Order: sequence, then structure tokens, then C-alpha cells
Amino acid sequence: MNYMTVLLMSVVGTVKSYGYTTIALLFLSMVRSKLPNLKGYMLLADQMRQMEEANQELTRLNALKDRMLSIISHDARAPLDSLKSLLRLLMNNSLTQEELQSIISNLDNQVGHLSHFLENLLRWTKNHFEQIKPRPGKLSLLDLVKENIELFLLNAKGKQIDIRLDVSEKIRIYADEEMIKLVLRNLISNAIKFCHANDSIFIYAGYEKDMVRVSVKDTGQGISEASMSNLFELSHLSTKGTKDEIGIGLGLTLCREFVEKAGGKISATSELGKGSCFEFTVPRFREVASLGLMPSDYSVRS
Repeated sequence: MNYMTVLLMSVVGTVKSYGYTTIALLFLSMVRSKLPNLKGYMLLADQMRQMEEANQELTRLNALKDRMLSIISHDARAPLDSLKSLLRLLMNNSLTQEELQSIISNLDNQVGHLSHFLENLLRWTKNHFEQIKPRPGKLSLLDLVKENIELFLLNAKGKQIDIRLDVSEKIRIYADEEMIKLVLRNLISNAIKFCHANDSIFIYAGYEKDMVRVSVKDTGQGISEASMSNLFELSHLSTKGTKDEIGIGLGLTLCREFVEKAGGKISATSELGKGSCFEFTVPRFREVASLGLMPSDYSVRS
């Protein structure tokens, strides 16, 4: 088998893979003419591969755009519609003081949900289009958890939800502070949304070799088996909470991406009517972590 036959088979195989019939005919013509420029053949084949890769990336971005528009339409419309309805009631001037107080409380909640959604949307967009790089450092996990619980205390009290915390003050993690804060905010917020009155939320953490496992468990309404299959994917649209709050959606996709950027993993278990448990791992801090060494590169220290 001579070099021209081998080249022809290689080119035809490449063409068949990418489906460029016109370019295939061009190659056949070149071979028949016995053009000596073998480098030209290989360069054109490489350009074909690059064109196909660019086409695949464009297809992916278009699908991403369509999905984002769907999420924005679904997750932003609901709280805006609620705001419009509440504002119409206010304009009627026929409300008692008690009703007015209730509406003001609802307005505050709806604005909070919309703000939370927009924050997730901006973070996700920035992460995908600017390729955010983590800036890890030594962090007190307990301080981060307490800070984020404070943000949702009024929401929890409004639903009479008890939040219990079991995180040692000695636990230190090595991660990007803002990324971990976003993960905690989303998990705590979702737990509150899917809890009924007098339910409980448990947040605890512990060391597992070179990692720290953080758990956010609730006794709420739980998640269906169908929803569990794509819970952390962009294809998952949000659902309403026990008081019609906007629920899980883009936030959990962000959680997965940020946890993975930190070198950890995130998972969830749930049973309808009994609650859910979300867990994620993150590298524990050691004195040599700041030198850029991975957990496996240094010995265990207390």
C-alpha cells in the first residue's frame, strides 16, 4: 500500500467523521492529480477538525443561551407577578393595618427571592463567560455558616423553623470564601423554602481525611425521584416552596460548579414527606496548603 493510498484512506476517514462531502471531493481531486504537497493535505484536514470543534462549541453555546432564557423567564416572572399583585392591593387603599403589614412582609420576601435569583444568575454568567478562578485561603467554616444563617433568620422565624448547628469552631477549610458563601446561602435558603411550619434544619460538619464534609439536612417536604435525577443540572427548572417561594433551580447548578472548582463533590438524598439532605466536601486547611500543595502532598496535622 503506497503513501497516496494511505493518505486517501486517512482523509476519507476524517471526512466521513465530520461529514464534509464537498471537502472530500476536493481531496479526491487533489489525490487524483497526485499533488506533492502532503503538508497541505494535513493542514486542510486539521482545519476541518477545527471547524467542526468550533461548530460544536457554537451549538453548545446556543443551547446554553436558550436554556438561560427559559430559566430567566420561569424564575424571574413568578416573583415579579407576585409583586404586581401585591402593589395593586396597596393601590386599592382598602386594607386593614394587619393586612397591610402582611403585604409589606410578602413584598420584602418577594424582593429578597428575586435578588437572590439575580445574584445566582450573575455569578453563573460570570463563571461561564469569564472563567472565574478560585482564590482559596484559610477559612473558619463556623464563621461562614453563622454569617449565612443570619441572612435567613427572619425567613426561618416567619415559618417557625428551628435551625440547629453542629460545626466545631476548630474546623478550617481551604477554599474561595465567596464561592463557599454562595453554596451555603443556596443550601440554607432552599432548606427553608421547602420546610413547613415547625420543621427543623440541621447543619453539621466533620473531617474526612483531607476533606471536610458539610451537611444541610431538613425535615421538609422532600424532593420527588424525578426531580432528583437532574437536580444539579441546568435543565432543572425551579419549583415553588411551601409558601410559594421560588425554589431550587439555577442555584444548585452553581453549587455543583463551585464545589467542584474547590476540589470537592456535592450530593443529595431525599424522600417525599420526610425531608432532604444536601452534602458537599471541601479541602481542609493545613499549614502547608498556602504553599499550593494538594491534600495528598502533606502529612496529617491536627
